[in-house]
Amino acid sequence: MKPGIKKLMSFLFLLFTLGVVVFVGLNGNDLSDLLHALQTFSPLFLVLCFLSWALYILTDALSVHFFLKQQGYPITVLQSLHAAMIGVYYCNVTPGATGGQPLEMYTLSQYKVPIGVSGSAMAIKFLCFQFMLLVIGGILWLTHIPFVAVHTQGTLWFVIIGYVVNFFSIGMVALMAISQKAVRWLMNLCIQIGAKLHLCKDPVAAKARWEDHCHSFLYCVRLLLRSPKDLLVQCAIAVLQLLSLMLVIVFIYLAFGLSGVSVMELITMGVLLYIGASYTPLPGASGAQEGGFAVLFKGIFPDARLFVALLIWRFSTYYLSVLAGVILTSIDSIRGMRRHKKQEGVTNERS
Repeated sequence: MKPGIKKLMSFLFLLFTLGVVVFVGLNGNDLSDLLHALQTFSPLFLVLCFLSWALYILTDALSVHFFLKQQGYPITVLQSLHAAMIGVYYCNVTPGATGGQPLEMYTLSQYKVPIGVSGSAMAIKFLCFQFMLLVIGGILWLTHIPFVAVHTQGTLWFVIIGYVVNFFSIGMVALMAISQKAVRWLMNLCIQIGAKLHLCKDPVAAKARWEDHCHSFLYCVRLLLRSPKDLLVQCAIAVLQLLSLMLVIVFIYLAFGLSGVSVMELITMGVLLYIGASYTPLPGASGAQEGGFAVLFKGIFPDARLFVALLIWRFSTYYLSVLAGVILTSIDSIRGMRRHKKQEGVTNERS
């Protein structure tokens, strides 16, 4: 299937899931109640939700930026932001978030960062974020057991499966980060598949080229693992990135003027929702995220405010990234076409 068609199908699926959520919400609530809920929502907190999204993008960029700086690559913060937004966008529109890392690595290669080095940056960012996610989730769960038991409403299996899948994914990436054999096995497999699909015209040359990338990948990862201070910085950035997502739920709760649930309890449910829904192999974990939010926060956001909270939360943590990504990739495409036309013009003048 062509990339353009896959992208279109992802967008159609996202629109479908959004339509289902809106349909269910409108049928389950009176329009007057929804309008009243919107009127009670403080606009100031909506701005704070958007700022939380901006912090999420910034921390995602800083993780890679600091890693590349440590490896001696002169990349600017704006370039790191550009790559991060491309990565987040494609993570959100491809099944299982499979397109984000390759596209972010491709964007970084345009700034003279070798694939092996950017690949190690992606691996470290993933490992630190997932590790801190599970550690923080476990601590919050243990310190709020009665609260979690009440509000999960018999759906703890959803969170437990999320833990199992995330632990497995951490193990797989960690193996890739420390084992030369694992990296070479995956590399050879990809080249063999590419050759069978006629995507790789010269397997021998491709293997030699990717050997260099693998060497850079393993060297950079091991260099960081030998520096506890740099590793702690990456973990701190991961915690801040996770917190930026959880703050959206806190701000929405405060925007309605609600009380009775503490900030830490809100963050606990938000983290468990993220763990539970993240393994869903659909673009943006659509369906699982909305359904999980509706179940876990049913007793926290009363009446029609639950549906309004869901829409604002999902827009702030997901659709805003997709919208920003569409704008950015469109601008990149226009610039690329202009450069191509300019180069064609120069070539024609010379000939």
